[in-house]
Amino acid sequence: MRYKNEKKAPEQAQKFIEEYLGTLRAAGRREQSITTRRHQLVRICIAFNPLEANEADLLNWMGAQSWKPETRKSFRAGIRGFFAWLKHMGYRPDDPALNLPAVHSPQGKARPCPDRYIAEAMRKADDNEAIMLRAAAEYGLRRGEIARLSSDDVIDDLTGKSLIVHGKGGKQRVIPLEDDFADLILDHNGYVFPGRFGGHVEESYVGSRLTKLLPDHWSGHTLRHRFATMSYQRTHDILLVSQALGHASVATTQRYVALPTDALRGMVGKVRLEA
Repeated sequence: MRYKNEKKAPEQAQKFIEEYLGTLRAAGRREQSITTRRHQLVRICIAFNPLEANEADLLNWMGAQSWKPETRKSFRAGIRGFFAWLKHMGYRPDDPALNLPAVHSPQGKARPCPDRYIAEAMRKADDNEAIMLRAAAEYGLRRGEIARLSSDDVIDDLTGKSLIVHGKGGKQRVIPLEDDFADLILDHNGYVFPGRFGGHVEESYVGSRLTKLLPDHWSGHTLRHRFATMSYQRTHDILLVSQALGHASVATTQRYVALPTDALRGMVGKVRLEA
């Protein structure tokens, strides 16, 4: 699998790329992750000969890209892994990516989508879009996790039905389902959102459908923030919410949870100066 209309790297560089990707497969990396790495390495190998690029080349090239922090982090990881492998294999005597600076990510602010906007979206949605909306807002699923929804992943637990969620980096988690939502998934034979040429739809497809349904400046990710905020308000258990979201760090989860405005207002009222 390759990105649509993706260019090819020079022949020698392409050989190195495919050999490196083979090591990632041997390590059990998911095919989607391997596809992302191929795309990244093709771009860098079109810009530079990987056997001749130096640290300044890599720094200047990365500095010229207008990427979001998460994209920049991903490219940095891909480039560092590739050049470390080139050195390990003896193709280069050095590793020009070793000292690439860590990427600073500004602290995000929780932005849960208001329920009134979700209700409006549900009224406009078709049956499949309604499942997407509920999966994000009621269960906190990412776009890619929604794209991979399958009846094969609905399982019986001690009290009802649960869903095996296939998360980032091949990690899995299990979340309980309401009976009606479990039935909606089980009504499909395999993927809920099958792709045109087999498999499931791309996560970008899910994202575009959700963005189209919601008002301007609201996206599928803000539905995930809604799930995090509402879940924390009901449980006051940040670790539980973190596990439900599939986060590796509670610190990440804290950026998804918005402090209730009534609680903040009450706090401010209590520290008012007396005349």
